[in-house]
Amino acid sequence: MAEVLAPEREKELVFHRMNDEKQTIDEKEITLQSWIERDEDLTNESVCGIDQRQKVLATLQMPYMAICKLYMKALNGLNYVGSGWLVAGDRLYTAGHCVYNKGTGGWKTSIIVIPGKCGYSEPYGRYEAIELMATRGWIDDTSPRYDMGAIKLNKPVSHNSFITPVLEDPNIAEICGYPADRDNGIFQYKMSDTLVKENGRFLYQADTFGGQSGSPLLRNRCIGVGIHNYGGCPNKSSDLYQEFIDGVAQW
Repeated sequence: MAEVLAPEREKELVFHRMNDEKQTIDEKEITLQSWIERDEDLTNESVCGIDQRQKVLATLQMPYMAICKLYMKALNGLNYVGSGWLVAGDRLYTAGHCVYNKGTGGWKTSIIVIPGKCGYSEPYGRYEAIELMATRGWIDDTSPRYDMGAIKLNKPVSHNSFITPVLEDPNIAEICGYPADRDNGIFQYKMSDTLVKENGRFLYQADTFGGQSGSPLLRNRCIGVGIHNYGGCPNKSSDLYQEFIDGVAQW
């Protein structure tokens, strides 16, 4: 399907409307750790020493009610998992490779989004992606710095609490998402660490794992300053930038 480009944002962002006939997703299969995209160092073992992640059960509270579990189907027919974070009623940020990955066929063909998923509980229901967005730096150049994307939902979520994206360089931040190596990926885990900024990316030793791509890098709980997308110890998030924030807000 042809890409839908907004002329004033064409230099920075690429928009894609999904086919109405989306592929079905087998959730029983994708609770397995094997359903993680393994291009380059996307999912290097990323527990840096002793695992210090904390399990989150309070998904009726912020910011955890705005953090989402993603179930995804790629053009190659395989299922994958990821994380995302709501910035508006019908829009969320995630990693670029969660919406577009050349290695698995390009744009994802189906994405189910579950805000605040806590085990088998889905307190706010589930939603389907109808449009996707990724940065041109990721689409054209596969640049790790620009491995950033967004999802538009078929309807607004059933709560009105969102994470606010800002341009900041904090010294300490928290990562929270759905790592596939813990509890079959159906609970959120969080961890804080100090940050180092390098070439538009935040580096940290906070433990993460595949399935957490797209998680927010949080300052002061409800402020998002980056999008987690790589492991490798140090693990890494892409810094937000104004054109990306504006593009999602005006979508």
